[in-house]
Amino acid sequence: MSKETKKKRKNSCQDAEKTAKAKVVKQVTANPLAGQRSPYFDDRDGVEDKHGRSFFDVPCVDLAYNLLGQFIVRTIGGQRIRGRIVETEAYLGPVDKAAHSYQGKRTPKNESMFMVPGTSYVYNIYGMYCCINISSQGDGAAVLIRALEPIDGKDLMQQGRNAKTDTNRKLLKEKDLTNGPSKLCQALHIKKNDFDKVDLTTSDVIWLEKGDGVDSQAVVSCPRINIGYAGDWKDKPLRFYVLGNSCVSVRDKNAESALIAKDV
Repeated sequence: MSKETKKKRKNSCQDAEKTAKAKVVKQVTANPLAGQRSPYFDDRDGVEDKHGRSFFDVPCVDLAYNLLGQFIVRTIGGQRIRGRIVETEAYLGPVDKAAHSYQGKRTPKNESMFMVPGTSYVYNIYGMYCCINISSQGDGAAVLIRALEPIDGKDLMQQGRNAKTDTNRKLLKEKDLTNGPSKLCQALHIKKNDFDKVDLTTSDVIWLEKGDGVDSQAVVSCPRINIGYAGDWKDKPLRFYVLGNSCVSVRDKNAESALIAKDV
C-alpha cells in the first residue's frame, strides 16, 4: 500500500470519528436518570420502559441490529447499573459455523440458545471470564452483547472490573469499563451460575429498557471477531456497532470507510 493510500485511509477514518456524532440523531433533553448525556443517542425524557417478549421474538440479525441504542439494566442491592448497547454480534444457529449451536448441537451448556426469545445465554471463556448473549427467534440463535456505553452505576462498574485485581488500582477510563464482552460482564457483575437461562422479560435483577434506535447511516456492519475457525462464515457481516462510539471494542476501518463512502 502506498504512503498516499495510507494517508487517505487515515484521513477518512479521522473524518469518520469527527463527524459520527452528527450522523446519528440530533440530541434532545437528557434523561434525568441517565447521569449524563450521550453524544451518540437521543434520550427519552425519563421514559424507561422494560422490553417485553415481542422485542426479542424476531430473527437474530434483526435483534442484533435493534439492540443498538437499548439499555441493559442490572440491579445490585437497590443500586442500578445501566449502559447503552453499542456493539453486537448475531449467531444464527445450526447453519452458522461460528455458533455454539452449529449443526444443531444442543447441550446443557448451550441450552439457553434454544429457549424462549429474551433468555440470557451466559458462557465462560478462558476459565475465568464470561460473555452474555440473548436468544432470538430460531432454535439455537442468539445475539452476543459486545460493548456498552456506561450510563449509571459507574462506581459499581469500576468495582466489578477491579474485583480480580488490586483494589488500589488506578480507575479505568470510562470508555474502557465495558468495551468488550467479558469486560461488560465484569462491570455488570454477571456470572454464569447466576445469570445463564434468565428470562430478561421477567427478571428483577437484569433486564432491557427502551432506548432510541440508531440511524442506519451510523451502523457499521462487518465480520465478527475471533472466529477464524468458522470457514466462509468468518467473513459474513454479522457484527454491528455504532459509528464513532468510543466504547466499541474493535473498529473495522474498512467497513467504516465503505459506510461513509456510501453516504457521500
